[in-house]
Amino acid sequence: MAFDRFSAICSPLLYPVHMSQKVCVQLVSGSYICGCINSMIQTGFTFSLRFCQENRLDHFFCDVPALIKISCVDTFVNQIVLFVLSAVIIITTTTVILVSYGYILSTVLKIPSTQGRHKTFSTCGSHIAVVSLFYGSVFFMYAQPGAISSPQQNKI
Repeated sequence: MAFDRFSAICSPLLYPVHMSQKVCVQLVSGSYICGCINSMIQTGFTFSLRFCQENRLDHFFCDVPALIKISCVDTFVNQIVLFVLSAVIIITTTTVILVSYGYILSTVLKIPSTQGRHKTFSTCGSHIAVVSLFYGSVFFMYAQPGAISSPQQNKI
């Protein structure tokens, strides 16, 4: 979405070239491939966990951090893998989004009419709100070392 907004606002005449069907397929395929690789790695490391007590999760859904909390074996490697993968995913995608919105902001500020700037900001406002909510919750759920986070904090 950030690339779509960037292309539409920063170079509207080249938008059909930038957002061709081939590019859309590549963006979607890349997202799916990266997501599948991440989930396969996380699933593989989750299968190495052992559970020896009551298997009741104190969470709203079954996710890797909650499973790590109830495991009875050393989960240091699992926590490091989860933290590193989450950091890589969060940092790269957030950087791409911030850079694209930096370009969008500089382009919008060059628009001479107030009405044109308002229309452009309102177009991007919903995307910025969704990205902020999504990445805010992702950051607080996955990008914290195990010593800092708690199950109650994660539920919030």
